[in-house]
Amino acid sequence: MQLKRGYLIAILIGFTISISYGQDHLSKWLSLKPDSTYIQNNQNDLILRVYASQKYSAQTIIDRGEKVSLGYRPSNGYVVGLGFNYKFLGINLGTVFPFAQPDINRYGKTKYLDFQSHLYLRIFTVDFYTGYYKGAYLANSATVLNAFPNGNEFYTRGDIKTYSGGFGIYANLNPTKFSVRAPFLQNEWQKKSAGQPMLGFELYWVASTADSSFVPTQLINKKFFDGIEFNKWRFYSLNFTGGYAYTLVIRKQFFIMAGVNGSLGIGEYQLRPVDGATMNRIYPNVSLNQKLGAGYHFDRLFVGMSLANFQYFTPSPVKETYIRWSTGNIRFNIAYRLSLNRDIEIRPWKWFGNRSETSVKE
Repeated sequence: MQLKRGYLIAILIGFTISISYGQDHLSKWLSLKPDSTYIQNNQNDLILRVYASQKYSAQTIIDRGEKVSLGYRPSNGYVVGLGFNYKFLGINLGTVFPFAQPDINRYGKTKYLDFQSHLYLRIFTVDFYTGYYKGAYLANSATVLNAFPNGNEFYTRGDIKTYSGGFGIYANLNPTKFSVRAPFLQNEWQKKSAGQPMLGFELYWVASTADSSFVPTQLINKKFFDGIEFNKWRFYSLNFTGGYAYTLVIRKQFFIMAGVNGSLGIGEYQLRPVDGATMNRIYPNVSLNQKLGAGYHFDRLFVGMSLANFQYFTPSPVKETYIRWSTGNIRFNIAYRLSLNRDIEIRPWKWFGNRSETSVKE
């Protein structure tokens, strides 16, 4: 009995020590600062930018057995706008000008509401996607159709709606030497080449519906999806991810960054034929989260581009068929770094705290 008690006490002591050790290391990891030989931290400067960007949400319906795919794409234009970053605060405001809008007679019209947020913290990166798109065109119409309605170059579907929502959280495992903010926020400057591994998880839900079948009646291959006519698909999935990113710096001023997180997960997938039946399956799936960036620093002026692209590859309940859903944002930036004469407090709770302290002193 005494021996058992001794084992129990030893286990409890060891468990307590391991927790304390883990908490200590976690605290040190969360308080890491960038290595100034690799990263120049400009977060206390005001970053002003002019940008042009395009957000998108696309779907590709794939039949590997028949070697046929339907690539539906939105026809939304480029957003042109202004933005700034200061400390942790960043705001971008823009609009679609007529010259940046695609030809609706050729591609149809897409209505959309897309909110994407990317939090580039020192230790973690958080990607959040949610969107609604109505209207799409078949990008590969010329290769899969035997006729074109109204003589148009592309088969257009104003009735296709896509809904999406979800997030991914990724731990940055080399935060002192690799900057995730430099390509996307321009409030840091990567001075030397470096890379970092990443680990995380993702949770997403996506659905798409149409008034009639996604499969056009003009489709050449009638065996596509075993001839099943369907007007709705959806999935939700939980995935665990791992990846790597690397920034190549040339003469401290020009850089190219590329990163990818690959994941494996499991989720439920549903296909609904137009006759009202429902086909459900639970399958494993994979996803890819890709980040690209390139730019040039002219001391305080920056010119560059960035891309955040997310893709899910999901099997459908029909044998040898898949749906690839992708969403993302491509952006071109011209940014200027302005040093301020004094520090500006942007945390409201600090304002109230300072006022109360002043009143007490008086």
